[in-house]
Amino acid sequence: MEKEKLLEFIANAHRNTYAAPDEIRKKYKCKEPIIQGHKDYDFIEGEWRYHDSYSGTFWAPGREVVFYQGKPVWCMSYQGRVINGLTEEFIEEVYAFLKKALMNFDNRMPFRGPKHFKNNDFEYAFKLKGDYSYFTGREAIKHKGKEVFLQHVMGELIK
Repeated sequence: MEKEKLLEFIANAHRNTYAAPDEIRKKYKCKEPIIQGHKDYDFIEGEWRYHDSYSGTFWAPGREVVFYQGKPVWCMSYQGRVINGLTEEFIEEVYAFLKKALMNFDNRMPFRGPKHFKNNDFEYAFKLKGDYSYFTGREAIKHKGKEVFLQHVMGELIK
């Protein structure tokens, strides 16, 4: 398995699942989640398969796994939340902005969004330590300078 092919597949999977436009995302959303109460996405391309599963809205931990030839080869876990006290309407705006940020990822490190992304009063930042083989990171969204969302991630190759 080559690094470049793995990263290219992760990028393609991200372009077609959670943050993708509705008409694309719906093709890969699982009708039945693997674990009750979760939302799952499954994307297959040749010998590659990507599965994302998460639960929750305000606090939403989850995990992405990439399989190659039927074997798990890479995984990323994420755990985050919106800040307490926000209205559901505003939270929808936060997640809509998050999806925009996530679709602007760096193809060389397609794990979350770019280092920085700004749109109107929202600003996204992602700090990553490590590389595709082992990494940790933190992403955050600010609205008018105040943090309204944060998430921690960690991922690595599976050996």
